[in-house]
Amino acid sequence: MKKAKYFLIIGIVFLLAAPRAISQDNSTAKDIRFTIKTNPLSAMGGPLFVAWIVPLTAEYKVYFEAKLTEKQSIQLGLGYLGSSPLVSAIGNLDNDTTVISSGYHAQLWYKFFMTSDKAPGGFYIAPHISYAAARVKNNKEPDKYFDASKLTVTCDLGYQIITKGHFALDIYTGLGLKMKSYDVNGFDLSDWNLLNKTTISVPLGFSFGYAF
Repeated sequence: MKKAKYFLIIGIVFLLAAPRAISQDNSTAKDIRFTIKTNPLSAMGGPLFVAWIVPLTAEYKVYFEAKLTEKQSIQLGLGYLGSSPLVSAIGNLDNDTTVISSGYHAQLWYKFFMTSDKAPGGFYIAPHISYAAARVKNNKEPDKYFDASKLTVTCDLGYQIITKGHFALDIYTGLGLKMKSYDVNGFDLSDWNLLNKTTISVPLGFSFGYAF
């Protein structure tokens, strides 16, 4: 996950260092109505974590964005949550344990574009709501499982590049709240500090894909 954060930081620095080139590329956004994007790095872990860094699931997701007006768009994200490589590796250390995960992740943004670029390219501010839920269980002992869920509400600030070749890159961060909930049955997870609580959320993410 640290590598992903470093990549995002480098991407943000690039955006700040080359505003003129980006603005020229975004001139094509006036002809764009939709974008389809993804982030393959999420397959390494997310969006549910314990102890801040241990991913409970992997995620396979897609984003669909539709332009509504010259300065507004709406974006929907849908993801399937499967087994985390890390949690599976821990479970498989014991031949009698096979840990599997399954769940879903839904996200919704409403983007307001703030610069002279037309939607869906340029700087934007967006209210963002996200909900993820998954069950982690031992498939050899179905009575052993725990459920995890997270509701996140943030206000995001981002920048979306639309190139002349219709490549789309969206980088964002934000600030808000996340509400986590766990229901443990049969697992001994006393050392994992699983607590139902509300905390500050500072999202940092990116996605890329095709604009048309």
